Amino acid sequence: MSSIRLGIVAAIGLCAAAALAIPKPGYYHPSSVQVGTKTRVIMGGDAVYGVQGAWISGEGARVTRLVVVPGMPRSPGKGQHAWIMNWLYDILEEKPIIKKEPHRPLPPEALVEETDWQECNWWHFLDDHDHLELETVARFILTPERYPQPTPALDHLVILDVEVDADARPGRRDLILYDGNSASAPHPFYVTKEPHVAEPYFVIPPRGFPHHPLSISLHLDPKIPPQKLPIHLDGQIWPGEVDKYILRLEEGQQLVCSLIGRELFPYLGDAVPGFFNPVLSLLDSTGHEVAFADDFYFLPDPVLTYKVPMDGFYTLKVYDNLYRGGPNFVYTVFCRDAKTDRPLYTPKERAFDCYPQPAAFIAPKPSSNVIVRTGSIDVPGRKDRHFIEIKEPGTWHFELYARREGSPLDGVLNLYGPMGNLPLSVAPRLATWDDNPGRLYEVKNVGSDDLPIIKTNMLYEGTIPQAECDPSGMFTFKEPGKYCVTVSDRAGLGGEHYDYSLCMSPAEPSFEVFSLISACRVNGGRARFKACVLRKDGFDGDITFDSTPDYDVNGGFSGDDLEADVTISFKKEWTGLKRFDLTASGELPDGRTIRVRVTPTDPGEQAFAYSHLLPAHGFYFGIAGASTREPARHVGPQLKGKKQTKSHSNGQNCSSCHLKTNRHTKGKSCNACHKDKN
Repeated sequence: MSSIRLGIVAAIGLCAAAALAIPKPGYYHPSSVQVGTKTRVIMGGDAVYGVQGAWISGEGARVTRLVVVPGMPRSPGKGQHAWIMNWLYDILEEKPIIKKEPHRPLPPEALVEETDWQECNWWHFLDDHDHLELETVARFILTPERYPQPTPALDHLVILDVEVDADARPGRRDLILYDGNSASAPHPFYVTKEPHVAEPYFVIPPRGFPHHPLSISLHLDPKIPPQKLPIHLDGQIWPGEVDKYILRLEEGQQLVCSLIGRELFPYLGDAVPGFFNPVLSLLDSTGHEVAFADDFYFLPDPVLTYKVPMDGFYTLKVYDNLYRGGPNFVYTVFCRDAKTDRPLYTPKERAFDCYPQPAAFIAPKPSSNVIVRTGSIDVPGRKDRHFIEIKEPGTWHFELYARREGSPLDGVLNLYGPMGNLPLSVAPRLATWDDNPGRLYEVKNVGSDDLPIIKTNMLYEGTIPQAECDPSGMFTFKEPGKYCVTVSDRAGLGGEHYDYSLCMSPAEPSFEVFSLISACRVNGGRARFKACVLRKDGFDGDITFDSTPDYDVNGGFSGDDLEADVTISFKKEWTGLKRFDLTASGELPDGRTIRVRVTPTDPGEQAFAYSHLLPAHGFYFGIAGASTREPARHVGPQLKGKKQTKSHSNGQNCSSCHLKTNRHTKGKSCNACHKDKN
C-alpha cells in the first residue's frame, strides 16, 4: 500500500476515534415536511443525550423544541405492564384521571414491591405526553425486546418540533444536531409545498386486544383515507413489512411516484446489500399489478410511471426488494401528475438530489492545455470517436466524466494510433481503460499476520453516482502523430441520457483536499477539524488554506504531509448556521498556483466492510443560541420496590424455582425459598 493511502486511512481512523461523542443521527421520520406547518419529527441515533438543539439550513425552517426520550426498560413486569397500559388507554379514551397530589396515580403497594418493577420517569407522567410520546412508550412496552434486531446506534430517540414558514423555499435542507462542543453530520431533510401523509411511528392496538401483532402496531394506520394527487407519503419499512397507500386517480393522469430512500441514509453498516433497496408496485381496484419499479437506471431509488386508464382507487405498495427493514429504512414518496406538472425525472437530476458533486466530480473547462469533448451514446452499441493531434512526445491524461455527471453510461475508453491513413478497424490499440477502482478503494489487513482480516476501504468519492465506473488513465506518447480515443458503454447500452464529457490533457502534478467533517460548532469564535490531501502525479509541494475577509485559517500541508489539523477563526459573530466554501492553494514547480475547492465529507460504512467519505453540500459552521431542549421530567419520590437478592441456590434464578415466573410463591422472598438465605 502506498504511503499516500496509508496516511489517508490512518487519518480516517483517527478522526472516527476522536468523534465518538459527536451526535450521530441515524434517521428522521418523517423525512419531509410541508411549508406553513408545524410537524413533530422523531430521530433515532446515538450519542444524543447531550443534544441541546438543532439547526436547519436555509431560511424559513427551524426547530422550536427538542425532547430527548429517556432510555426505557424493554421488559416491565406483568403487573407494571398492565398498570402502565391501563393508564395509557384511559388517556387515549379521555377518561378522567384521579390524581393523588402531588403525584400521578400510584400503583398498588403490592406491585411496587415486586422484584420485576422497573423505574422510568416517563411512565409516571403519561398524562403530560402528546400522542407521539405515548406511541414511543407503547412501542417500548409492546414490541419484543429483540425486534427487529438490536441496533444500539439507532435506539436513542429525540423528538423535534419543526416549524416551516408558509413562504419557505421548497427543496432539500440539511438538519444538524448540536451539543455543547460539537455538531452532527448534516442529514438530508425536505421541505415541500404539497400535502403530506406520514405513517404513524407506532399504532397502539385497542384496549383488550388479545395479542399485539407487529403487523398492526408497526404498519400503516388503517384510518388513513385515500389520497389525491399531488401528495407526499412518508414511512418506515420494518422486516417483512409492505406499506400500502390508497390513491384516488383520474382517467388520463400520468402518474409519477418518485421515492427517496437510499439517498436519505446511503449506507447501512449491518446489511447486505449495504443500503435500502426500495421497490414500488401499483395495484388497480381488482388487486392486479399494473405498474412496477425497482431501480431508476443505475440508482436504487425507484421512479414509477403509469398512464391511468380509468377513474378509481389504486393501491401503492412500498417495500424492500429483499423484505428487509429496520428503523433506518425510512422513505418519502412524491406522487404527482406529470401532465399538469413538471416532466419526468432524468438520471442526472436524481443522482445529485441528496448528495452533491464533490470537487473532483466536475469536469474541467476547455483551455489551452485541456481538451474537452462532449457527446452521447444515444443508440445502443454506438462507439464515439475523438481524434487528437500529439505534437511532441510526452505523457497525457485521459478521463471520462459520465456517472459523476449523473449519466447511466458505464464508460470504456480505448486509445488507438498513430492513425496515419489507417482505418480504426486495423489501427493499433495502445490502451484500454474501464473502471477506476484504484482511485477509490484500498485493501488492508485489520487483523494480524497469523489471523489476517482483509478490509476494503473506499477512501474518497463514496457517493451514490458510482464514480468508480468512470475510466481514467495515462499514456506516454513516444512519437507525434494523429491518435483516436473511442467512448462506448461496457454493456452496449445507450439512450437519450447517456451523455459524457471526455477530458484529455498533458499530465501535470495536482492534488485534492478534503475534510473528515462537514459541520462544526463554533466555540469562542473558532472551529477545528481534520483535513487530508490526496497528491496526484507526483505533487509534493506545500499546500495552504486560503483566508477570506470573513475568517482566517491556520493549518496546511508541508512537504510530504498527508493530514493536517485546521483551525478557523471567524471575524464576525452570529447566531445559527452559516455555510462557507473553503479553498486551498499549492504551487507547481513552474511557479503556477493551483487552487482547489476543499471537499467537505462525512464518514459512512456499509456491509461490514466498505468505509466511505460522503461529500456534503458545503461546510456548515454554527453558533448556538438559546437551548431549545425541554428540561427533563422528574417524578418526585422514586417508586422503588424492595430490592430482592439476585443470588439463588446452585446459581439458579427465580424463574427456575417458581414455576417459570419472576414472582415468588405466596409473596415469599428469595431468602424464604432458597436454602442459602441470601
